[in-house]
Amino acid sequence: MEFFNKVGSSISNKSKDVARKAKEIAEVSNLNNQINAQEDIINKICLEIGKTVYNKRDLFPDTELEEKYTTASNAYAEIARLKSKIIFVKGAKQCPGCGIEVPLTSSFCPDCGAAVPAPEPEPTVENIVIPPDSIIYYPNDPTK
Repeated sequence: MEFFNKVGSSISNKSKDVARKAKEIAEVSNLNNQINAQEDIINKICLEIGKTVYNKRDLFPDTELEEKYTTASNAYAEIARLKSKIIFVKGAKQCPGCGIEVPLTSSFCPDCGAAVPAPEPEPTVENIVIPPDSIIYYPNDPTK
């Protein structure tokens, strides 16, 4: 009988340890989630600070940040180019005033009222014929 009492006591102690460990893990997980939420707030604020500094870069030039300013400006320009290309691929045109997509049949932007000119046609490439006697052939390099 004493054996069963020891086994029962041991099982009881182990289950209490498991329950304590589970409670500890849950509390640590909760605290880590709170830390992550605070880090998200910091990251969002730092992003806003960075955008504010970037937008005021002309007022406060900083040689240390100049390369980053240039990289960001280039990325914004590339985004604008790609968005224009998307509008072109969709068979529409872009308002020069507000930048929204406007149907090709519209002369004015429905959003801001700006005049929207017809898009310029793509330049055509003609077939160029190169006479055989104008091609210069170089002999193979014997050192290669």
